[in-house]
Amino acid sequence: MAIRVLDKNTAEQIAAGEVIENPASVVKELVENALDAGSTRIEVEISGGGKSAIIVTDNGQGISAPEVSLAFQRFATSKLSILDDLYNLSSLGFRGEALPSIAAVARVSLTTRTEGSISGSQIILAGGEILKKEEVGAPPGTRVTVKNLFYNTPGRLKFLRADAAETARISALLSEFALANPGVAFNLTSGKRKLFSSSGDGILLHAIGSVYGNNTAESMLEVNFRDRASGCNIAGYTSAPHLTRSSRRWITLIVNGRLIKNQMITNALERGYGDYLPRQRHPLTVLHLLTPPQTIDVNVHPTKVEIRFQEPELIRTLIYRAVKLTLQSSDQLSGWPQNTIKEAHDNVITSGQGTGWKESTYFGQPIHFEPDYSQIREACAEPGETWLYSESVSDGDCKLLGQYLHSYLVVQKNDDLLLIDQHAAHERIIYQQLLNIEQSTTSQQDFQLTIPQTIDLPAAWRSKMPALLPLLNKFGFDLEPIGDDSYIIRAVPFVLSKETGSAQLNDILEMLFAALGDMTTDYREAILKTISCQRAVKAKQPLTRPEMEKLLSDWQKTPRAQYCPHGRPTVISFNRTQLEKSFNRKGS
Repeated sequence: MAIRVLDKNTAEQIAAGEVIENPASVVKELVENALDAGSTRIEVEISGGGKSAIIVTDNGQGISAPEVSLAFQRFATSKLSILDDLYNLSSLGFRGEALPSIAAVARVSLTTRTEGSISGSQIILAGGEILKKEEVGAPPGTRVTVKNLFYNTPGRLKFLRADAAETARISALLSEFALANPGVAFNLTSGKRKLFSSSGDGILLHAIGSVYGNNTAESMLEVNFRDRASGCNIAGYTSAPHLTRSSRRWITLIVNGRLIKNQMITNALERGYGDYLPRQRHPLTVLHLLTPPQTIDVNVHPTKVEIRFQEPELIRTLIYRAVKLTLQSSDQLSGWPQNTIKEAHDNVITSGQGTGWKESTYFGQPIHFEPDYSQIREACAEPGETWLYSESVSDGDCKLLGQYLHSYLVVQKNDDLLLIDQHAAHERIIYQQLLNIEQSTTSQQDFQLTIPQTIDLPAAWRSKMPALLPLLNKFGFDLEPIGDDSYIIRAVPFVLSKETGSAQLNDILEMLFAALGDMTTDYREAILKTISCQRAVKAKQPLTRPEMEKLLSDWQKTPRAQYCPHGRPTVISFNRTQLEKSFNRKGS
């Protein structure tokens, strides 16, 4: 095949694809330009999840009239002039690709005026071609309107997610910008609805409150660490150990004002918690790292979210020390109730009894606490050991033998040996209970909480919550909105415990929004599966014998018990013939 040079339009659209992946990419590039222009107020308006229109308005320094057309030429930038400038950057942008890339795949209008000019300039483009340029009246700053994203690349358009999912992605992005720039007031609206706003008063804790809610902000610990030898400064907030999340998406890292993703820093941060951080839980953190510009390389990827450190081991050590010192310096950690750890142990360890786990609740388990297995060795085997009983308990045609690896029930059924996945089996049981609730108007559907609790929603969840609320209430949650961002929890489904609170509901919502994906209307199945998964007994969780017997009994009575709600098998079996063949036995 002959080699040939691509035409200009094709080359520009391919190049644009490296920078502009979705509506959130457009917002990111435009907001970064606004921040580089010294803006203190940035308004973002979207419609159709950003696919129909994105409008970003700022009060920055604007663009002079002679440079308006130049701004849309590829590799035209005011951020650097020679290669060495790349290693002393103080700006977010530097490639000169943002505006040309956006203009190549959308219809764009830019209106701008500098502070000293008596009039502004407007330029209109479509598919990268300038259609119109004129002098107009305008306030100081810049306003960019992007319509019909990917209108000329329909192949790209069909890969975008549903409007609600794209809106949530933009909300999450703008929330992170607010955390990275507490001195800038951000506002996000979709149609006539305000999705997010921050005060821009320069106080990071206030920005955290606007993103995650005031209750969360009150449970944050201040990080303030400086290493004079390297010139590095680490500041921000990280959550007290009682406030954790089930994923790392609540960790926001900012290096020299730039939002980044870096697994090394995240690992060092969590390692700093040591024993304070329960297994499979993660802190909620906003960390600002200031380091000499020449010690980092930001020219790694067109999206600029990845960077390289000249001395990664030094950064790892500093982050670890900063977090560890923060936790050690607080005798009574902010927002952490007295005796929290003792109470958690009391919920798990029954002193003087051999069984270890309380039996007053159905598979009762503390929300944010993992037991110390060494303290319950008399009750069950060490992790990784086989736990078998010499005496079998009959339950129908199944006989419970014990628990293997704290994850599987070992059961004899006639001449077959069964291994039952305790988490998957319990998921199916709870899922069926919820289905029964949905089909019945007389069964007990919820637990009324003795003391109602409140939950503050992160900005990324707020756009979907109104559609979810009726279904959540139908399945036993009694949630009452307080304004746009907070809800009172008055009741929870009966399959959850009466002790369920805002932390557990937060985990349920986090799993739910992750499971929803592109769905915009049919939330029912996602809610059923999410509640079932969240409440089900976990793998590697030791169970008392009565708990295992209860699980086995319920599982046998449950329709379609062979598979969990997600389609995974709950049981595998070995027949007698297979076993005897494996042992080279010739007969019974």
